[in-house]
Amino acid sequence: MAHQLGLVAAARRALPGDLADRLSPHATVLRSRGGRLLLNVGAPSTSVHLVLEGRVQVVVCSGHGGEVILRDLAAGDLFGELSAIDGRPRSTSIVALGDCTVASIPGPAFRDAACATPEGALWLARRLTAQVRGLTERILELNTLRVPARLHCELLRLSTDDPETGGRTIDPAPTHADLAARVGTHREAVTRELRWLAGRNILAQHRRRIEITDVPALAKLVREAKGDDRDPLEDAAANDARMLGTTA
Repeated sequence: MAHQLGLVAAARRALPGDLADRLSPHATVLRSRGGRLLLNVGAPSTSVHLVLEGRVQVVVCSGHGGEVILRDLAAGDLFGELSAIDGRPRSTSIVALGDCTVASIPGPAFRDAACATPEGALWLARRLTAQVRGLTERILELNTLRVPARLHCELLRLSTDDPETGGRTIDPAPTHADLAARVGTHREAVTRELRWLAGRNILAQHRRRIEITDVPALAKLVREAKGDDRDPLEDAAANDARMLGTTA
């Protein structure tokens, strides 16, 4: 009963209007241990998954063992909707970062419910638009920015407001190896740049937390590297809002 209530609550946070109520009866609650592969790239399944508890990671691996981390997902986030829409095999793998609980919804049920109303279709279109925008930004960074600037961008993306300090924090913080996999470099380069930032009092590293103590300074480094006067934090917030279907 508790997980069913959690399912409905999470679905209402993630889905618009009555879509949550229409999809909840189709959902199956699944539990997973940390480190387990929830979806594998190339798999033929089309189900959509809603994270109820814990965190998962979206990754792409090459045939030679190289890994690119695209993003982390937390409670209230969805994954798997691309295969539900086009029926093609999975384009990414999903790994549980710790013990987690997800709700699995059959792809046809998700697609039919989302497209049954103009509101649902617009919400889905906004989610896909946000994904395209986010990936476009990442491709631009990988091809035009040096490693330090790419890391600065990723740190701002991963951080959230910290009311206690007035800065921003990443908690829990990825390992240096994980940060390297996010920005296309090696662990040593990440370690070196984090030390450089810490030496200039832009951030502070704790055991499993990174505190960005001088947000304006880090944002300035990003703007200078990109040659763009836009606030990188505002851009990130706008894209997150589009993922939730709350803005155009």
